Amino acid sequence: MIAEFASPDSEAALMALLATKADPGLIAGGTDLLIASGNLPAAQVVVDLGHISSFRQVKLAEDALFVGAGVTVAAIARDPLIARHCPVLGQAAVNFGSVQIRNRATIGGNVANGSPAADLPPALVAARAEAVLRAPEGETSLPVADLLSRRPIVGRRQVIVGFRLPLGDGSGIGAFVKLGRRQEPTISRLTLAAAGPRGALRLVAGAIGPAPRRLAGAEAALNAGADGFLPALEDDVLAAIPGRASAAYKSRAIRALGLDLLDRITKASEDAE
Repeated sequence: MIAEFASPDSEAALMALLATKADPGLIAGGTDLLIASGNLPAAQVVVDLGHISSFRQVKLAEDALFVGAGVTVAAIARDPLIARHCPVLGQAAVNFGSVQIRNRATIGGNVANGSPAADLPPALVAARAEAVLRAPEGETSLPVADLLSRRPIVGRRQVIVGFRLPLGDGSGIGAFVKLGRRQEPTISRLTLAAAGPRGALRLVAGAIGPAPRRLAGAEAALNAGADGFLPALEDDVLAAIPGRASAAYKSRAIRALGLDLLDRITKASEDAE
């Protein structure tokens, strides 16, 4: 049973709250929690993160682009700094849910919720993003890929304050494509995210396991410019979902999605010249 509701307006106020509450429940956009079946999770206090202005910042900081955990998906989709320095994340945001969901959902919530079908995590992993976490005891950071591999993703008195996206990836090519049952909104059945300099792109798949997965064979073929990219992509994805009834359907869909990815990469390369 919920005993209290709090809405801190600064990181300092949030840390003070987390230091004194044994069982806080954090909520950002609430797009998953508010439509969940059953009751809200039991918590000593439910903490609304939506009034902390620093969580909604997108800024250049030293050798990285910092995206606050409270930045909405809609804001990511239209942000010029993200479009310039991390286009794969901007494309993932454009393909995310519906207009209404994009206006509420936050990047921090999309990561912290840990859904295997989440759209932003594969883009963040491809972009070599680091998550910045804070607790009353101090701050820590770790690659998003490592964060998503642990359970719980966020500790009881921890909060994701933002993400650092490293700069200096050369041309900054990025591409994101998605397979779903319908156009919008849809739960992803397969996503592909590619990011990095020309010839050294990192290729990551989502919705084929509990966390985004790097596709080593397909990535090597993609960067070699070889004709073998589509069969390598099919092999890598099907190896990750052995025995699934959807494998026959996905064999055809994987190749089609791979062609879409190649088209986006080609256009991004041309634009970078």
